[in-house]
Amino acid sequence: MPRKPQLLLVVALLVLLGVAADLGWRAYTRPRYAVLVAGNLVGALRQPEVAEKALEAVFSQVPKELQAQVDLKSQIQVRPLSKEDNQPAVTDSPMIEQALVKTIPSLAYATAITVDGQDIVAVNDVEAARTVRETILAEYKTAVLGDSSDVEQLAFQEKIDWHPKVVPTERVRTVEEAINILKHGTDKLATYIVKSGDTGWDIARSYNVTTDQLAKANPEVDLESLQIDQALNVTFREPYVHTQSVSKRVVKEGIPFTERTVKDPDLWPWQYVVLTPGAPGVRELTIREYRENGRVVKTEVLENEVLQQPKQQVARTGTKQVPALGTGTLVFPVVGELTSPFAPRWGSFHYGIDLAASEGTPVLAADSGMVVFRGWDGNYGYVLHVDHGGGEMVTWYAHLSGFAVSQGETVTKGQVIGYVGNTGFSTGPHLHYEVHVNGTAVNPLEFYQ
Repeated sequence: MPRKPQLLLVVALLVLLGVAADLGWRAYTRPRYAVLVAGNLVGALRQPEVAEKALEAVFSQVPKELQAQVDLKSQIQVRPLSKEDNQPAVTDSPMIEQALVKTIPSLAYATAITVDGQDIVAVNDVEAARTVRETILAEYKTAVLGDSSDVEQLAFQEKIDWHPKVVPTERVRTVEEAINILKHGTDKLATYIVKSGDTGWDIARSYNVTTDQLAKANPEVDLESLQIDQALNVTFREPYVHTQSVSKRVVKEGIPFTERTVKDPDLWPWQYVVLTPGAPGVRELTIREYRENGRVVKTEVLENEVLQQPKQQVARTGTKQVPALGTGTLVFPVVGELTSPFAPRWGSFHYGIDLAASEGTPVLAADSGMVVFRGWDGNYGYVLHVDHGGGEMVTWYAHLSGFAVSQGETVTKGQVIGYVGNTGFSTGPHLHYEVHVNGTAVNPLEFYQ
C-alpha cells in the first residue's frame, strides 16, 4: 500500500480514538446525582460525597450550645438524576452549605472578619466585609490625612481577612456595628459633649478611664485644646485594629525674628519702646509623617525652602532706678493666720508666707515704694511687685482678686494696693507674701519683731 494512504488511515484512527476517549470522559464526569435541601433541588453532583462533606462542614460550625437542637441530616437528600430534574447546574459545597443553613432560622451563613487569624465579628457577606475594611481606612484618611499632599502608605498594623462561617443570626452585625467593634472594641458607643471649663483629665476621670485611654478612643482630637460643643467618644475598650500611615505634607511656618535692645536710662524697667518693628520670616517645609492611630511617631524634613527672611526688631528698654522710697521697716499687708511658712513644702520650697484672709480683704503696701509689676504670673495668679528703692528690696503680693493701684504708681506704707483672692495655683483665699532683698527671696518674718 502506498505510504500516503497509510498515513491517512493512521490519522483517521487517532481522531476516532480521541473522540471515543472524549465521549468516555464526558460520560464518566457527567453529573449523575441530584442534591435536594428541604425538598428543593439545589443542583447536580458528580460525586455524592460532596453533599456529605458540606453537611459535616455546616455542623462543625454550629455553636455547641445549638448542636443538640439542629437536625441537618433530615434536610438533605442525594439521589440519581432523573429526566424530571431538567439538567440542573453542577453545584459545589458552599452552595449546599448555604442552602442547609437557611433551613435553620436561628443560624446564618455569614462572613467572619478576622484580625491576625482570630474571628472578631460576622457580617452578611464578603462585600460587607470589604466595605468595613475600606470604610475604616477611608475615615482615617479623611480625618487624619486630609491635608496631606501624598499618602504613601495606609494600612492596618494587623492582618485583616475574612472567611465563610455559620453563626447564630443575632451575631451578624451591620457594617456600621462591625466598624465600631473593630475600631473601639464595642459597637455600643457613648458620646460626651464638651462644656465650658472641661478638661480631658476631668472627662476621663468622670467615666473612670485614663486620659491615655480617652486619647486612644479619640485619635483625631487634641485633648489639650478641647472646643465647646465638641463630641468625644468616651466608651473605651482596646481596639482590634490599629491604623498606620506614611504621608507627605507641605506646611508653611514662621521664622521668629530676633531683637536688639537699647538700654535707656530715661525709661523705667517695665517700660518698653519699639523703635523698629520686627517681622517674622516664612519658610515652606515638605515633611514625611509616620503615624500610628493618627498620632505622629516620627517625622522627616524632606525639603526646607525659606520664602521670606525675618526682620530684626530694635527696641528700647528702661534702666532707670526706682528712688529710695521705703523706710526699711515693714507692716503686715493683711492681718490673718499664718497657714504656710517660708520653708520646704510639697517637694519644693515655699519662698514666702501665706496669710489666710477672706476674699476681698484689702491688701496694704508693706512699705512705701513704686509698683513695678501688675498682672498675671502663672501659679501666682494676679500679683503686684512693689520696689522700695533701687531694687534692693521688692515685696510681692500674690493670688489677688483685684488691684487698687497701677504699674508705675508711687504708694505709701499702709496704702491699699489690692484685694485678697484665690487666683493662680491656690488652695483657698489667702495672700502669698514674699520679700526679695537684692534679688533673693528671704523670710518675711525676719522684718517683724
